[in-house]
Amino acid sequence: MNDAKEDEIFNPNQTSASMLIKFAQKRVEKLNDSLDTGKLEAEEQRLIILYDLYIKARSYAILNKVFFWISIISAIAVLLWPSLSVILQTNNYEWLKSAVVQTTVTGIAALAFAFYSQYKDKQTYTENLMRFVLFSKEEASVVSEKVIEEIAKIDKGFSFAHLISKKDQE
Repeated sequence: MNDAKEDEIFNPNQTSASMLIKFAQKRVEKLNDSLDTGKLEAEEQRLIILYDLYIKARSYAILNKVFFWISIISAIAVLLWPSLSVILQTNNYEWLKSAVVQTTVTGIAALAFAFYSQYKDKQTYTENLMRFVLFSKEEASVVSEKVIEEIAKIDKGFSFAHLISKKDQE
């Protein structure tokens, strides 16, 4: 059974996607009581599109959080790694001082940040699509076609293009 806090639309401890899907569900529930079956059917179609996007946004949010924490831990490791060579002066840990190991740790940190950035962008993009679906005045079938096009863009996979274009602008 759902907790009352979980059903609350305006809860700051949730993702935007979660808030939007709850709002859409409440809107459909209110229309269930009305006699306007045409409007109810249209809102149910929007809800299906929204829920499809919600599944994506939720997945991206989970991956985003995982890579955020890996990025933080990796960044701390990169900062502290040079100190390890001073602290661990025994010959048993000589490999820790190696430039190869330090470069590998730095590379892992950079890769973790790239994944975090990628999934954060995808989560935000998907939540913006949800806003479009929820507040658009267009018919659900038209909205659905636009969403399918945008999902195809999202699902293209991992890309460094946005990171490279940011550097070019500087």
